[in-house]
Amino acid sequence: MNGDSRVSDATRPWSHSELELVDHARELQVASRRPNGSIRSFVTVWMVRVGADVYVRSGAGYGGLSKWFPRARDAGTGIVRVEDQVWPAVFTHLDQADPVHAEIDGAYVRKYGGSFGMTDAATHGHTLRITPTAADPAAPPLPR
Repeated sequence: MNGDSRVSDATRPWSHSELELVDHARELQVASRRPNGSIRSFVTVWMVRVGADVYVRSGAGYGGLSKWFPRARDAGTGIVRVEDQVWPAVFTHLDQADPVHAEIDGAYVRKYGGSFGMTDAATHGHTLRITPTAADPAAPPLPR
């Protein structure tokens, strides 16, 4: 394990070029792993970067919590895609009281020009940190 307690042997930190891509791209696509190991279809979501971490949220608007969020939260793993880059990833649910939420709120407002329901207290409970994993050489190729 390296010095970051949030990065394990199975995960790795985001590279500088990956974080720049996250900063400039408008959306990220997330696909969680099913219990049988297969990958669900990609769902497009907004994402932000705070420091060296990437976060996604599911807003509770538009008829309630999106189905992708509990699936990704419960699976804990899957795939993310930003533009033409695809990474296997770990999804970590943030505690609603985590102080980083204020920074995430600010990042959403700066990136998207408003909060659009992504910065209220209820949405804090629908936040995942995405951490890329080291690719398993024995794993099948990632879908693009």
